[in-house]
Amino acid sequence: MRIFLAFILALSGLAGSALAQVSGSVEFNLFNLQDATTNRVFLFDDGYAQQYGIEVPAPFSLSVPNQDQVELIAEGQPDGGAFARFTFATGDPRQFVENIQVVTATIPMAEEADSPQDLRLQLSANLLQEQVFPVAVAGFEEAQILAIEVFEFEGHTGVHLVGRYTDPDIGPMLLRLTAHPNPTRPESYLTVANINLSLVPVTDGDTLRRSLSSRVANGLTYLPE
Repeated sequence: MRIFLAFILALSGLAGSALAQVSGSVEFNLFNLQDATTNRVFLFDDGYAQQYGIEVPAPFSLSVPNQDQVELIAEGQPDGGAFARFTFATGDPRQFVENIQVVTATIPMAEEADSPQDLRLQLSANLLQEQVFPVAVAGFEEAQILAIEVFEFEGHTGVHLVGRYTDPDIGPMLLRLTAHPNPTRPESYLTVANINLSLVPVTDGDTLRRSLSSRVANGLTYLPE
């Protein structure tokens, strides 16, 4: 049984290609922000496909946090073959905070298995570890996988891989990959998130969930067709 990725990841230099990191002292800390957070909902459905001419393999929505001190840059079909990318930045000149790409994938339904859901989760874990992670950290130093676990997203179960690497221009980075098996059909989505640890000091599961990219990934919702 094979899993097909409907893209070619050009992730080498992903974080730095979006925004250059400014050298010098860093005062921004995402977790210290006191301003209220609102959410902007992005719908990827037939209406989106008709408006932008971008095929949507399976309709879904994302809830993307907005904060006054953080700039949001949204891109459809960015360079590299992803479906969409959201970049968060702060300051003048800009500093890269986090980004997250949504990527299309086909994860078989595994209906012939004794436990289809368990097999789909195992296939998802293999996909993240064996195919996506090596490409995501290519060209970076000190790449390491920290954990591969199941996680919950909007009433469903997926798999995430948490790793780290060092970007020569930015510094220590956290990488989070997520696989979201579609509960009704093979067409599914992955996310690839890069977090600047100097500005978003993730130290445990709770702070990881509070990161902007994790809030986006954990809120991915498949829409009824």
